[in-house]
Amino acid sequence: MKRRLFLIILLISFLSSSAVSIVTSKVYYDLYAADAKNQIQTILGLTKEESNWKDNQAINLSVNKILSTVNYSIRFTIVDIDGDVVYDNRAKNEVLENHKDRPEIKSAFQNGRGEYIRRSDTISTDMYYYAEKINENEVLRLSREISSINQVFINILPLIVFSFVALFVVVYICANIFIKKILKPINLLAGSINEITDDKKHKDVYIYEELEPISRRFREQRLKINQYINELKYERDTINIITDNMREGFILLNKDKNILSINKSGKEMVGNDKFDLQNERNIIELTRNKNILSKIDLSFKENKHIAYDSENDGNYFRYYLSPVADKENVTGMLILIEDITITKNAEIIRSEFSANVSHELKTPLTTIIGFAELIKEGLITDVDSIKKYSSMINNEGLRLISLIEDIMRLSKIEENTDKNEDTIINLKDVLNKVVSLLEVKAEDLNINLSFEATDIYMKANYNYISELFYNLIDNAIKYNKENGSVIAKIYEKDGFIITSVKDTGVGIAKEHQHRIFERFYRVDKSRSKDTGGTGLGLSIVKHIAELYKGQIKVESIEGDGTEIIVKFPQ
Repeated sequence: MKRRLFLIILLISFLSSSAVSIVTSKVYYDLYAADAKNQIQTILGLTKEESNWKDNQAINLSVNKILSTVNYSIRFTIVDIDGDVVYDNRAKNEVLENHKDRPEIKSAFQNGRGEYIRRSDTISTDMYYYAEKINENEVLRLSREISSINQVFINILPLIVFSFVALFVVVYICANIFIKKILKPINLLAGSINEITDDKKHKDVYIYEELEPISRRFREQRLKINQYINELKYERDTINIITDNMREGFILLNKDKNILSINKSGKEMVGNDKFDLQNERNIIELTRNKNILSKIDLSFKENKHIAYDSENDGNYFRYYLSPVADKENVTGMLILIEDITITKNAEIIRSEFSANVSHELKTPLTTIIGFAELIKEGLITDVDSIKKYSSMINNEGLRLISLIEDIMRLSKIEENTDKNEDTIINLKDVLNKVVSLLEVKAEDLNINLSFEATDIYMKANYNYISELFYNLIDNAIKYNKENGSVIAKIYEKDGFIITSVKDTGVGIAKEHQHRIFERFYRVDKSRSKDTGGTGLGLSIVKHIAELYKGQIKVESIEGDGTEIIVKFPQ
């Protein structure tokens, strides 16, 4: 804009200066010509008396007298009525052509005077001719050279050029100043938008009266824009808060499969929690999982919703792919990721539990039915054999009952139906009672059983905590060595209530330690059967600990004993 204004001003100045130069030259020429005419007319008017031109002597005297008083050359010519030149001060002995048809001569004879300006080819300049009648038969004509308008223009050209250059410089300087003055309020207006649109700061910013409507309009528009921006920010922040706090993963794609938005859960579930979405990045930069990418491609291509399950480092996720379409064209996609690890693991555990329960129940039932069938068919008749097999049936029945009771107890703990029965209990008293119950069993196996505890109180279900201690100590006795020892401890440390059961038994191999709390898992199945274990004891311990937000830790060396530590928050 500044350059355009500057060029326009210069162009106008140039055209104006040119026009002024032309008009000035014309005016100057007109004044110059008028002055020349007046001088000739005055001279002729003062000297036209017939006595000054009646003979050659008088004529020469008059001519010399006139030429001595002026600083320019004048031509004197006397022409008779027939057009013949009677006298010419420049043509001494020359015969001049007839002047009868000359305009100034013709006019002088008709009207008493005549004048004319024409170019003289002889001297290549303009000549002014003025004639008056000095008597009835003769006309006196005076003429002088006058410069042509072109010559006049050439003569004054240096002055015009100098004036033009000076004017151009002045215009250039003035144009710069003028443009700055014109643009100053506009620049002030543009550079002070924030102040102008701020009612508190607006009064401190000077705005020209002509620009006040624009500034007022700016303020109105700024208020509307700010309001709109604030609404968008509020909506964006609300959406971000919702998506960032979603447990589900959230990914939004455009039609080019570039990521428009993704929350923290989405990054973690896909397995790329370091992913940084500064600009639009393609989904392939987030994950290279071919199965997921192929499902996304299929959903885009066929414009259909797809649910897809995927596994990542032992975790299970379900992807819900929902394309967003404008009529028939897919313009984007919403991907919702749900963590189904717990559900999936529960299904696996339930499936394994059903298989294990079926197996565990089928074994004693098969034994009972088989021995009962032998007795029923009379294949066993002697009293000793009947007693032997009846005892086996009884033992298997008791084992079956114990298994069912453990299953029901575990189910009850998982359902947490007895949580309302929590009371403040003294863990030392609970441990003392459990040790008393198992002392006889320990003595029968030559196991030294002891405990160390102080009065520590905890809000919990008495039966659950008693079950926890019983199972830990019972396992420590059953899987101990002859003349071994078991020591149980309860103490407080770092804000935790810590229970520990340590034995000197057979220990647990490293590869089995992470699985001993699974239902029906046995490190040594033959030994477990001999000891009467159901495989649910440590699983019950784990569920009781989790019920009270406890943590279980196993420290064991194969052949050198085991220590199981349970930490409850105070």
